[in-house]
Amino acid sequence: MKIAVVGGGLAGLAAAQAFARFGMTAEVFEQAPALGEIGAAVNISPNASRALIAIGLGEGIAAVGNLSPGIYTRNMQTGEYLEFNDRRETAARYGAPYYTFHRADLLDTLATNLDRARVHLGHRLTTIEDRGDRVTLTFANGVKTEADIVIGADGVRSVIRHALYGADNPTYTGQMVWRALLNGADVPKEVMEPTGHIQWIGPGCHLLAYYIRGEKLVNIVTQEDTDKWVEEGWSTRGDPDEMRRSFPNPEPRLARLLSLVTACSKWGLFTRPLTGNWGRGRIQLIGDAAHAMVPNAGQGAAQAFEDSYILARWLAAGSDPVEAFANFRRVRIPRVHGVQRLSIGNARFKHMQDSAEQKAQIAAKTASVHGSSDWVWAFNTVEDWDKDPVVPAVYADPN
Repeated sequence: MKIAVVGGGLAGLAAAQAFARFGMTAEVFEQAPALGEIGAAVNISPNASRALIAIGLGEGIAAVGNLSPGIYTRNMQTGEYLEFNDRRETAARYGAPYYTFHRADLLDTLATNLDRARVHLGHRLTTIEDRGDRVTLTFANGVKTEADIVIGADGVRSVIRHALYGADNPTYTGQMVWRALLNGADVPKEVMEPTGHIQWIGPGCHLLAYYIRGEKLVNIVTQEDTDKWVEEGWSTRGDPDEMRRSFPNPEPRLARLLSLVTACSKWGLFTRPLTGNWGRGRIQLIGDAAHAMVPNAGQGAAQAFEDSYILARWLAAGSDPVEAFANFRRVRIPRVHGVQRLSIGNARFKHMQDSAEQKAQIAAKTASVHGSSDWVWAFNTVEDWDKDPVVPAVYADPN
């Protein structure tokens, strides 16, 4: 069976690795001239690291990832401690690590041991046609090829998704993101104490700072409620002074951290309707091409890794790929839709305008700045790949 994977990012390379693990070979087609990832950092929860370990990448991710100690949350204006999410305990409970990575390091690990002759760079897909018994792909460089099945891992602006279902109509969420990357040695230790993974929350906004590559770099990522920025993108250059003004009256540690920012990027957060349009026939979408989500639950890459492992298992289990794809969608769509709903809802509590009420709910353990994520982290990708997922009622399909 000839498998074509369109997209050489995290989802596409993970899929190629998973196929190889189960005795299948894939050709990967990437439009960029070199493998690379946009963005500085990525978090991988136990459900996803378990999947990567299962496809043979355990040693590789351990070598380049930081074991996350947990997120220590403070009030943005007062510096007052609010909550600690112990990710070491989470890892122990679910039997798999919780990692933070530089995205480039994780991508390099996903490319490990792949036959580079089967990774085709500079191939931008222009047309795709499902002919019933095979799929034809045409690229902008003039190359035309056929495959028995095609995996669309070409991201949030997926050409394959557009070809199958037409243009998306993304909706602005009223939130924007800032990102910055600092040299770890430039950041005073007291700013990052006590865990090296610190979150500040305040009315209408939050900010996370954590080490990657050991303590060589500090990644900063923020969200704020606003209508002043509505362009969707990944790497639009931002103004550090504007970034600082987005977080008024910061407590001294946060003010010191923000003062170190000399370059940043920004973009608006958009959401797309939850849909079961993940592919048809011999074409299957995975990752952001199927289910882009806002980054409020740390599950964008994680769900792509679950996709990759589970899809490979279904393909390895039978001879009919169309049936395998249908089964994959049957078990994946309800779970991923639940995760998408969790992601949409998580920012609401973090951004509460009433800080006193927010603190009281945290103290009473009736709410958390991390939402209710245990059901996500507890999922055993390896043991439950073919089972209907368990999704809490609050996040399940209301229909």
